[in-house]
Amino acid sequence: MRQRRTFYYNDARHYYLFIFEPPMQLEDAWLAVDEVAGTAVDSFVYGVERGDGLFYPSKVGMRFGADIQPFEEVAYWRTWNNMQSLMDRGLDPLALLIDRAHDKGMDFFASVRMASYGGMDPALKVPEGRGLAHGEVRAHQFAVLEELVRDYATDGIELDFTASPGGAPHFLKSEDVEEYTPVLTDYMRRIAAMTRRVSEGKKLVGVRVYPTEEINRSRGLDVRQWLEEG
Repeated sequence: MRQRRTFYYNDARHYYLFIFEPPMQLEDAWLAVDEVAGTAVDSFVYGVERGDGLFYPSKVGMRFGADIQPFEEVAYWRTWNNMQSLMDRGLDPLALLIDRAHDKGMDFFASVRMASYGGMDPALKVPEGRGLAHGEVRAHQFAVLEELVRDYATDGIELDFTASPGGAPHFLKSEDVEEYTPVLTDYMRRIAAMTRRVSEGKKLVGVRVYPTEEINRSRGLDVRQWLEEG
């Protein structure tokens, strides 16, 4: 296991699935990995969704674009049909990237935004709902993370808590922070335990959090406790 890592994050969209004309060629499908191959990057992090659908054929979550057809955005049409063009050839868009990263000597981490979730009732999201304070939301995200650990040859998962407020809603309402901080800590324990169990201790759990402990605590993230428990 690497002791020090250089991570590179690719959001799957603006310079990848949004830009190619379908059908997607293998050289295009590999580009997200190939453009950093041979550099100091040894850990490739891929945003497998942006909060409103997954960029792979999930068995537990909604695929991106399933709920917005017919497409009004060219980029969204490309995204759906680029994925579909690979699937029509028997290729899983996510597995293809994982294999390419490994071929190029990089570990692969699947990154999931934790504040939004395609296929669920939008009323569960903040501000209409209560985000991760809802047990069904935590269960849904848990299932997606478990799928990424169990069914794909990832080297780990990343829980992205920092997309809000610019790229996603908040994951807790301010009035729920005090009550649900320990709930989220227990949730992290369950995710870590699942990852260790399913992968037999071979895969890692990472989190993307805000830059200061004060900000994280104000949003319900007791990062210090997470680190102490390992």
